[in-house]
Amino acid sequence: MSLKALSRLVFLPLLAGALLAACQPAGPGAETVWPHDASDLAADPAVRYGRLENGLRYAILANETPPNVVSVRMVFNMGSLGEADDQRGVAHFIEHMAFNGSTNLAEGEMIPLLERHGLQFGPDTNAFTGYDTVGYQLDLPEADAESIDTALFIMRETASELVFDAEAIDRERGVILSEERFRNTAIRRWSTALQYFQLPGTLIPERDPIGTVEILETVQRDRFVDYYENFYVPQRGMVVVVGSIDPDDIEAKIHEVFGDWQAREDVRPDPELGDVLEARPFSVGYFNDPEVFTIFTVNAIRPHQSEADTGESRFRDNLASFGDAILSRRLRTIVNSGVSPLLQAAASHSTSYEMADEAGVLAVATPERWAEAVAVIEQELRRATEYGFTQAELDEQLANFRTSLQNSADQAGTRDSAQLSDAIWSSWRGGQVFTTPASGLARFDASADRITLEAVNAAWTAQWTDAAPLLFLATSEMITDPSATIGAVWEASAAQPVDPPEDSGAQSFAYTDFGPAGTVAERTEIEDLGLVRLQFENGVAVTLKQTGFEDQIVRVRVQFGRGELEPRAVPAVDILASSVFTASGLGAHSADDLSRVLAGRSVGISFGVGDDSFTFSATTTPADFEVQMDVFAAFMTDPGWREEGLAQYRGQAPEIRRNLYSSPTGILQADVARMLRGGDQRYGYPDEEEVAGVDLAAIQAFLDPALENAPIEITIVGDISEEAVIAAVGATFGALPERAASWPDYAEARDIRFPEATSEPVILRHNGPDYQAMANVYWPTFDDSEPRRSRALALLRAVFDLKLTERLREAEGFTYSAFNSSTTSDVYPDYGYLWVGVDVRLENVDATYAAIDELAAALAAGEITEDEILRARRPLLEQIEDAFENNGAWLNWLSQSWSKPERLDRIRALADDYAEISREELVEMAAAYLQPDTSWRVTILPRETD
Repeated sequence: MSLKALSRLVFLPLLAGALLAACQPAGPGAETVWPHDASDLAADPAVRYGRLENGLRYAILANETPPNVVSVRMVFNMGSLGEADDQRGVAHFIEHMAFNGSTNLAEGEMIPLLERHGLQFGPDTNAFTGYDTVGYQLDLPEADAESIDTALFIMRETASELVFDAEAIDRERGVILSEERFRNTAIRRWSTALQYFQLPGTLIPERDPIGTVEILETVQRDRFVDYYENFYVPQRGMVVVVGSIDPDDIEAKIHEVFGDWQAREDVRPDPELGDVLEARPFSVGYFNDPEVFTIFTVNAIRPHQSEADTGESRFRDNLASFGDAILSRRLRTIVNSGVSPLLQAAASHSTSYEMADEAGVLAVATPERWAEAVAVIEQELRRATEYGFTQAELDEQLANFRTSLQNSADQAGTRDSAQLSDAIWSSWRGGQVFTTPASGLARFDASADRITLEAVNAAWTAQWTDAAPLLFLATSEMITDPSATIGAVWEASAAQPVDPPEDSGAQSFAYTDFGPAGTVAERTEIEDLGLVRLQFENGVAVTLKQTGFEDQIVRVRVQFGRGELEPRAVPAVDILASSVFTASGLGAHSADDLSRVLAGRSVGISFGVGDDSFTFSATTTPADFEVQMDVFAAFMTDPGWREEGLAQYRGQAPEIRRNLYSSPTGILQADVARMLRGGDQRYGYPDEEEVAGVDLAAIQAFLDPALENAPIEITIVGDISEEAVIAAVGATFGALPERAASWPDYAEARDIRFPEATSEPVILRHNGPDYQAMANVYWPTFDDSEPRRSRALALLRAVFDLKLTERLREAEGFTYSAFNSSTTSDVYPDYGYLWVGVDVRLENVDATYAAIDELAAALAAGEITEDEILRARRPLLEQIEDAFENNGAWLNWLSQSWSKPERLDRIRALADDYAEISREELVEMAAAYLQPDTSWRVTILPRETD
């Protein structure tokens, strides 16, 4: 997460990740091969489904986005829930062992083999373990027969040929324990406590996929073999292949590779998960952790009523979802007021493991106002159940829902192969039919007259009737007699009357006329890059790249001013501006009103303060491109400067800070980022005093000059015509008064200094678990003025990464993953660095520094093999090839290319530079920069240690 993104932190996605496994259905059993076998819904006819005689399922789909790539998946319909008490963590441990030796691949051979085919460990080669699913994924950058054969061979080795060498298991223990350590966050601890409260007496809270430290440290080979032989069986498996393929050829290969895999006749059945309590009485739970967000949940939970995925079941589910969306919308309005105790809140419903049907509201609040937050949730939930929703509220959600369906249908032809492969197996595991986006739109339109306010009210309210609420509060606040105290707050609120909601009626967007449309003064084509460059008479510059990479998708970026370099009256004003500006709305519409006004339109409103520009960005559609430009121009000309935006940020800041200081990686973002830049207050996360020192007038003074007069550069990439761009930009930004021809360079603001080298590491402290530590080494390098030199550093970093993985993960078992990156600035002269950061146990900090120094010295001494360069270079070249077919990559490359025209030549030389960098260049660079006496080091330790 970037530092600027932290200033716009949304808490709910963080919590959703922790709850995801708890909300997954167990999926279909052996009674049906595919969900569409028991449904009136038609499966996507482009997908070829099949099943081998041994029971292995497969699905194949030809797809050309991106071209010449293939995504391969293998999943099993069991995860940590299949473990015995003395196997807790084994399912996940086996996922790691898949990379540590099989019958036909010796330990240490798999990853180098894949790297030589252009796959990068992590992004392209990965695996995952959930409660009820284990999966393996390979994203092949080339669709040639050798790559596909290799991928299927590796999947078969994983499925049936793992050897579980006892010594390899012992070597991997440190890696697994490191992952457990890294994932031991306050959010994970809250999630586990919530499971114990919501699903008491069931297996779910006892089977966290990471396992227990005690079992991970001691479990022996026989328990691995037991799990593997009973759950890695063809009857439980599915292989998915999507990409630039011939389905006939792939089907034949699957039969050839997996056909002789012997089915196990005595397949171990699914475990007994336990039962959800019927008619559970009103209950209250409490979780206290000094580092946790204040999170309040209220749920209605009842035993699951199983039914097939059909058109009618989806219709009923959508009715309830509209109610969830409306209640979430109401809660967002309360949050947007800026004076609420709530920081985030949303309603939802789900099914957990085919065991429990749950309706719920989850809210994040300021800790000291938790009681007010509980009351707000109680009253809004009761207002919805007693009075229902309004037609205007339903109309807003219907417009958004139909637009989403329409966009999905329009964009279906260029869906990404990796996403499609994951959607296909996820549909199987979730008991859902994998249908076409067009069919979803058709079903919605056919049933539109049945989606009445009465039907939505009834479907949504039914989720909350005949089930007593279950309340759970997690907070850093100590509460005496929490069950009675929290329950009393709820009951006191329930005694207060609530009024019915008001129907706000329809509104229209106020910004559609910016004056006479501007005209294009200059047009040029750059044929080799496929660009059109336009400059309007008022100076607004446009770069357009029309592509077919994504059907009906347009990506837009508007940049102006100098961003971080602009003068500021107080520290941290830039960090707050990134959040507060759009949250303050427009002159005619609050931020909350905008959601209603723009309902059903595919527009975005993202604003950021970058190193050397202010930036609006969004992804839209050709149909809504003009509206998108209206919105951006409105923010340019009439920002709202409402106090609620600043109030929201001030409410969130302490919780963001709490999250950052709860882990070593958070300290990197909060403190180290600033220290690396000589204490420059434009970086890191502001402290309490700095946040308090920023008022709305300071933010306005910081942004106003550039908003009013700075040159504007617009970059547009995607499925849109030049004529449409000229019309929409001409009517908005082209209609503005003439902009300044140039803008100050602010050379005095470009002076950033790397810290002085350290003889001993700087010590910083985090507030998380007492066994989490981190060792970090930063070597100063150079700026980005010479592109090839920056690319050589990136390739050197990739070689370093291979060595770090082999030494610190595989040989030493110190860490789950060593972090490393290279940074070369195109804003700050002579500024750049190469970083290695390693999450380790306290007792391994010194040994980790010693290992990093040994590896750096080896690189500087020329210990770089041609095979290592191949394994580092090939994935980078494959990523570049893919990027040339990717709108997001082109948007990044072309941004600011008017003010920085050298960026076009950088694009042209990109692939050749990486292909031509020699071993000698890498050795010379390592010798020049990877010297211990120039490095800056920081050790991050738990607060309670010496």
